Amino acid sequence: MRKILTLFLLVFSLCAYSRPQTRAVVMDTVCEASMAQLLPVINRFCYQFQACPDSLFQWAYTNLGEPEVVESNDKSKDSKDVIQLDYKDRVYDAKTKTGDVAIDIYVLGVRWWKDQHLGTKYTLTRPANAQYPLTAHLKATYSGSLLEGGDIIFRMEPVSPTRTRVHYEFSLTFGRFLSAFISDKMWRNAIEWRFETILNNLIEYTETGTVQKREVGPKK
Repeated sequence: MRKILTLFLLVFSLCAYSRPQTRAVVMDTVCEASMAQLLPVINRFCYQFQACPDSLFQWAYTNLGEPEVVESNDKSKDSKDVIQLDYKDRVYDAKTKTGDVAIDIYVLGVRWWKDQHLGTKYTLTRPANAQYPLTAHLKATYSGSLLEGGDIIFRMEPVSPTRTRVHYEFSLTFGRFLSAFISDKMWRNAIEWRFETILNNLIEYTETGTVQKREVGPKK
C-alpha cells in the first residue's frame, strides 16, 4: 500500500510540473471605430469587472453562458461549465481604481473554495515620449493558493480617424496544485473561448452599440 501511495504521489508530482502554470489568450484585431469611441468601452469593462461584475452579463459577457451557479453532477471534466464563479461581497475605491470581490468557486457543480478574494488594480498608461499606444491594464491578485495572479491588457493605437488597432492579452497563473488539473482541453473548453468572446463582444459593442446573442460554447 505504501509503495502504491508513493507511486501515486510521484506520478501526480510529474503531472503537476508538466503542465504550465501560466496560460494566456493573445489576440490582435482592428476595431472599426475611433479611439474616442473604444476607450470608454474598455474603461467601462474594467470598472464593472472591479466594482460590479454581475453587470457584465448584460453586455460584455453575452454568449458566455448563464451567470448562475448550477449545482449538478452531470458535467464532465471537459465541459465548458466545469469551473463556475459565484460573486459575493464587492469593495471598490474609485480614487485608486482598486477593487476586491469575494467569490465562491465551483468545480463540476461542487463548491471547492469559499470566500476567495479577487483583488484588482486598473491603470491607463502611454509611452513617455508618445501619445500612443495607450495601454489599459487590469491586474488581478488572488487570496489562497488557487491562483497566483492574472492580467488583462488592451493596447490601443489609432490607424485612422475611424479605426483602432487593438492588441489584447489575457493571462492566468494557476497555483501549482490547480495547474496539475488544467489540461489543454479543459483550458480550451472552460476558459480560453470565453476570453476570446469577451474581446469580440467589446469590439462589437463599440462598433454597433450592442452585442448579438449567438451559439454559446468553445469552437469545435
